[in-house]
Amino acid sequence: MLTESERRATERKKIVEKYFAEDPTGRGAALVRLGGALILLIIGFATLGSSSIVGVLFILVALYFGLRGGLRLATYMRLYNEARPKPTGRQMDEYLAKDLETIESRALQELGLTPDDLETGDQAWDPVAALGIGNRPPKRPILVWGPSPNSGFAVGDDNIWRFRAYEVMVLCPTHHHLAIFRTELSMLTGGSYHEETQEYQYAHVVSVSTVTVPAPAAITRTDLNDDDKSRVRFAKATLKQFELGVSSGRSSTVTVGISNADNPTDEAHLPESGIQQVIASVRRVLRDKKGAFS
Repeated sequence: MLTESERRATERKKIVEKYFAEDPTGRGAALVRLGGALILLIIGFATLGSSSIVGVLFILVALYFGLRGGLRLATYMRLYNEARPKPTGRQMDEYLAKDLETIESRALQELGLTPDDLETGDQAWDPVAALGIGNRPPKRPILVWGPSPNSGFAVGDDNIWRFRAYEVMVLCPTHHHLAIFRTELSMLTGGSYHEETQEYQYAHVVSVSTVTVPAPAAITRTDLNDDDKSRVRFAKATLKQFELGVSSGRSSTVTVGISNADNPTDEAHLPESGIQQVIASVRRVLRDKKGAFS
């Protein structure tokens, strides 16, 4: 028997899978075949009296088309039930907000910190609150998150692109150093993977910026058929990334924007990242801390 947490996880996965499942096609073709089969069946029975051979042929053809149409309609209904009803964008954002809160807590645990250890100052932007969770603690890590570009996406009822997976970076400034927790989040399960931790002295943090880089692959709807004309959204995509660089040459990045390389004004409509406010918060902490230790 499933535990309550396992039951909730299973239910969530079914709901989220519907969000990313493409609505099927083929219902009209199936109904046309069934309608044609019915007409042929009527003709076949009508001609049995005058020509049994012709009547039987009509009936056999009718049964063939009826079987094909019935199988196609059954396939359509199965796929439709897998794709509908879809959760709303609001419901997806609620899942995401709770996941980000969980990652914040896990980051503190993995880094061996408590909220009292944080020295983040006043933050002008809270991405979790922006997704719908209020009453957030004033002392909290600085959170940067964005899509994992090639994980697959769907466009919601609010025209926002939501992805199957997200990159998440949790910045934890303390009195002595900057601790970083980075992971990837699966929207299907709410689980995180590829977790990393780093700790740097403030003097070793040399840059906080956004950079533009080519995407490693086209930004596509992975749930569409290969022959679907809308499969490739951006044949050449450009990623906008938040980047934190250190003196060793290593950098930590999170994707915060996606655009069409052939038309930079054509951007994916992502949830508001507040990235400029986040950068301002990080720079303020670094400026204060580097001044204190210089």
